[in-house]
Amino acid sequence: MHRRNTLQERGSTIVILVSIVATILVLLGAAVSYTQHVSRQTQRSRKSALAMEIADGHLEHLFTYWRNLSRIQVNQAIKKNASHITAYSLPTQYFFTDLYNPGPAPTPSLTVEGLSSPPPIIPLPDRSLFPTEPNYTVTQYRIQGVDPMVDLQTANATDPELSTVPVTDIGTGDPASSSQFDAAFGPNTSTTNGQYSFYYLASADVQVPAIGTSSGYVTTKVRRVFEKKYDQPFTFAVLYMDDLELQPASSLTVTGPVHTNSSLYIGTSNFTAAAPTTTYPTSGRVTFSNMYVNGASPKDPNHTSFGAPNFPDREPPMMWPAFLPFGWDPNLTGANNNNNDNYHELIEVPQTGVTDPIQAVRFYNTADYVVLIDANNTVTITSNGTSNSSDVNAITGALTFNESFQDVREGGATRITTLDVSKLKSTFPTKGLNYTGGPMLYITDTSAGTPVTFTANGVSVTTSRRGLRIKNGSTINMTGLSIISSNPIYIQGDFNTGTWKPTVIVGDAINVLSNAWNDTTATSSRVTSNTTTVNAALIGGIVASNGTNYSGGAENFIRLLENWSGKTFTYNGSIVQLWQSTQASGAWTGSSTVYTAPSTYNWSYDTRLATATLPGTFALAAYLQQQRWYQVY
Repeated sequence: MHRRNTLQERGSTIVILVSIVATILVLLGAAVSYTQHVSRQTQRSRKSALAMEIADGHLEHLFTYWRNLSRIQVNQAIKKNASHITAYSLPTQYFFTDLYNPGPAPTPSLTVEGLSSPPPIIPLPDRSLFPTEPNYTVTQYRIQGVDPMVDLQTANATDPELSTVPVTDIGTGDPASSSQFDAAFGPNTSTTNGQYSFYYLASADVQVPAIGTSSGYVTTKVRRVFEKKYDQPFTFAVLYMDDLELQPASSLTVTGPVHTNSSLYIGTSNFTAAAPTTTYPTSGRVTFSNMYVNGASPKDPNHTSFGAPNFPDREPPMMWPAFLPFGWDPNLTGANNNNNDNYHELIEVPQTGVTDPIQAVRFYNTADYVVLIDANNTVTITSNGTSNSSDVNAITGALTFNESFQDVREGGATRITTLDVSKLKSTFPTKGLNYTGGPMLYITDTSAGTPVTFTANGVSVTTSRRGLRIKNGSTINMTGLSIISSNPIYIQGDFNTGTWKPTVIVGDAINVLSNAWNDTTATSSRVTSNTTTVNAALIGGIVASNGTNYSGGAENFIRLLENWSGKTFTYNGSIVQLWQSTQASGAWTGSSTVYTAPSTYNWSYDTRLATATLPGTFALAAYLQQQRWYQVY
């Protein structure tokens, strides 16, 4: 009996062991299966992420090519003097890629769009740029104009993503008259004030091999909307092409947007960017395209201790794409003569006898009247539109020659031509001949750099320096006024302080002389009046920090030559720095022998400039990756 029980017990034990082993094997199998499943899912996730990275890299590549081709096309249109430079060289063009040639859009009209040749094909990125997955496949790689909500038209295409959208003619506003070279439409397409945008859908679909999928690969679709933003320069309180430095000795509050296409250096608590408001949401916005430093530029030898600048709450400076005049990169015009590529050429007299690559946008060629003064003060006045003798007589009667004063920053006497704005009255056109924002006058003494001897204030003066003075401009008797010179400009006394008119002053450098200014006052005795006010948009140049001298910063963009201690300088307008000065090249020294800074900077961005009709065609373009989203299958 005992033996039988023992055998039964042994048999039960074996059964239990077998059951346990079987259970373990089942659990092990389940664990292996689960591990394999997790492994496949993990690999799939990695492959999906990898496909997304590759697709995203393709769109970065596409954006870089699209932006560069856009700039080149603008340059081609400028060179060809296309009749619609700002209307058709900036909006939708046709960008063919390796996967879409000729693509969903018709071939562009070179004559209308001002192009020298069709846009080149945008290549796929080299596979060596994505070494972690050499076996990927790209099944979609394109860019096309769309509306900003990507509401694609499908009536004329079997594939909705390869269709184009109906667009509104930018010149007539009539959809029925739209054609293949018009802009894509969106919420910012009004051309009334030169502010509108063009939108593009950029696409990349990438497949990568993956284990555990029915098709053997995963596909990631990546889309972005690119924006070509067309804007006016005077939507900024301060806009710089070069490094923007702000180190004011007195408190300076800037009430509008501030941007530099280069680096931003702010090292003082005396700078305050005003907080945005409901009616003015861009107030206080500070942006840069290269980098931001709370401190001084390495080329600034003057400033070594720094305070914390005051920005609106939770709105520190942020990186933003560059805003380029006309969307034009000056390094791409390919000029091979003295009509060179930098932005300063916009205000210079073109060289004769050679091709001028920027003829269509040069102020000399777009002004209503061009006034050229030679070494002997012989004046030549020509018109780029319909003119009459009374206009010429008004200009001649408003000019005074052979005046002079000491510009200590420039190191000596300057020969001055003075424009008396009060004499441009009823005999002068109330509207510009070429523009609706009032007349545009280009006035330049072409003898700059040539020594001349003349008598001013009873004293014989010899100098090679030239300047244009604007005075008696407190009241503007026209609908608006623009004054441009390749010489330094000196604004004397209150300007545009009566009934406000849209005005623009453009020069090699911008100087302000107070209401108390006198040409014969000794440089050590120049004391300003209590207040002087200037209301105008200003475009000019700087002398950049160079390791020996500080540029003076944006606080000294408007150059002063008097003792402003205890006084107030009031400025309402928009400051645009496009170039480094070539004539007024004297460095800022901060010395009291040159000037003493105002105790009060009463500066304000004039929001009226953002919507006013201003003379000329000067405009900006920025290229942005406005938004993006992913669809993963």
